[in-house]
Amino acid sequence: MRDLLATGELLLVILVLGLVTALVAIYVRRRTISKGQPLIVCAMRRTENPRWRYGLVRTGATSLQWFTLFGLSPRPRYTWDRSRLNIGSPLPLAAGSAPETLVPNGVMVRCAYDDSAFDLAVSAAPYTALRSWLEASPPGGHIDVE
Repeated sequence: MRDLLATGELLLVILVLGLVTALVAIYVRRRTISKGQPLIVCAMRRTENPRWRYGLVRTGATSLQWFTLFGLSPRPRYTWDRSRLNIGSPLPLAAGSAPETLVPNGVMVRCAYDDSAFDLAVSAAPYTALRSWLEASPPGGHIDVE
């Protein structure tokens, strides 16, 4: 009985340490990714794959970067150059669609980058910020806005 109790306590300690380690790793990764800038929670899907993937978007001076929501890598999965990115008009997300769990009251936006296309699902306020970021001229850039 005593051995069983000691084994149970050891397993509980290992489980708690694993949970604390995972939470610390997530916190450090998010701080590293943000670099002091706001992150936008979103969902993204490529046109060739109908499955939505949750992630974080960070806007920089010259690019939009998309990071997976869960993972340990501090590097972006996708990077889109600001001057070659086109963000379409917002469309309401269908009720009960997958992105609505993390993106409540969200909008879907068709995006084009060179010859590829993808969809982003973001909340309304971050969409406005994303649109403003895209239409603002980057330092040293000469972008004509229609």
